[in-house]
Amino acid sequence: MPQPRRTSTASHGKEVAGVVYRPDGLKHASAQRASAFLGLVRAGETLARGLDAELERDHGISLRAHEVLLVLALFAPGGAPPDGRTERANPLSQSRVSRLVAELEARGLVKRSPADGDGRGVQVSITARGTEKFRAAQDTHLAGLERRLFARLTERETRQLAALTSKILGDREDSAESARTKSMPSQSKSSSRSTTRSGNEHPPRRR
Repeated sequence: MPQPRRTSTASHGKEVAGVVYRPDGLKHASAQRASAFLGLVRAGETLARGLDAELERDHGISLRAHEVLLVLALFAPGGAPPDGRTERANPLSQSRVSRLVAELEARGLVKRSPADGDGRGVQVSITARGTEKFRAAQDTHLAGLERRLFARLTERETRQLAALTSKILGDREDSAESARTKSMPSQSKSSSRSTTRSGNEHPPRRR
């Protein structure tokens, strides 16, 4: 039986600055860059999916909902985030956050009220029931993080991962902060970071 012919890398195209240019005019990321990109995306999706499944199974709450409760319970118990962290780390769109907050409110886990000094803004705060839900779920979440992520990394690798992800997300966060600053009306820092002009909620999030 004839053996399959091995094709040299050169016949597939030429790699320049991480991009492979093929003779037919098509191009794609190099193997190393593709591995880095796909690995990052798949690792994040796999981790989030596993953590979400555990929280849903044991506590009837999603990972994103848990993150909302976490920030409200730990950093904004009165409904006024102290430093804007809820906006900088939010992985969801404004419309999805609004729907999530509405769902949590329907379950009695958070409440919405008019923001101080702004009749059109809405402030979100956690309820006693929401605090208890977070308290019950926190050990499940932390154990899942340890088992699925941190137990597989050394302390040095964890620091490196934190630095790399911060670097990757840096431009996105800077752009979002700049856009918010330009569109934000003149008001005090605490109220501007916990309300919107349209009545939508600022998304609570964990950094």
